Amino acid sequence: MKAVLLNCSLEKGTKITDTEKLLDQSAKIFQKEKIDVERIHLRDFDIKFGITSRLDSDDDWPFIFEKIVGADVIILATPIAMGDKSSLASLILERLQGYHQMKNRKGQGIFYNKVGGIIVADGEDEGSRAAAQSMHYRLSMLGFTLPPHASAVCSVSGDKNWEHVVSDVTRMTYNSLYFAELLEFHPIPVVGNRIEETKRVPRES
Repeated sequence: MKAVLLNCSLEKGTKITDTEKLLDQSAKIFQKEKIDVERIHLRDFDIKFGITSRLDSDDDWPFIFEKIVGADVIILATPIAMGDKSSLASLILERLQGYHQMKNRKGQGIFYNKVGGIIVADGEDEGSRAAAQSMHYRLSMLGFTLPPHASAVCSVSGDKNWEHVVSDVTRMTYNSLYFAELLEFHPIPVVGNRIEETKRVPRES
């Protein structure tokens, strides 16, 4: 089983940010549970804008996409600024949207049986929960499975709050792992979930 952790901070990977600190906690849990975990700091890659499924571009998107497709759990971590998620978080979701009609080997959406989790740094910002809700919706519509407490909205503001932060990230990470294990042995049924079938469902008169 594999987990990919995507850091959507606008700071370069050499700088330690709150987003990176929260991802550290999640990564430690995956490593403790013997899960193959890979961390990708998106700011360090060249990713072009656009809702497209093309993989022949001259940017780094094919590398990122390959990592996502090969993972069982995908964690998106973003800071909050001016009440919204980072532009990198929006960019990744837009690029993934280009594949919403792409099928897996069973004819389902390509992101079926993959689990999504969300980390939002700076829980004191009024827009943090709205940003998490927006990311929830988009991941779900793309076909990712979201477990209970799929998002950890955290404010890293001193030692007194740290225990609560660790608890939120721990719950999100373990629930993501539990659901990935469930889907490994009990994948989402094919009936009614093939892309062609959903297109042919008649509307009630």
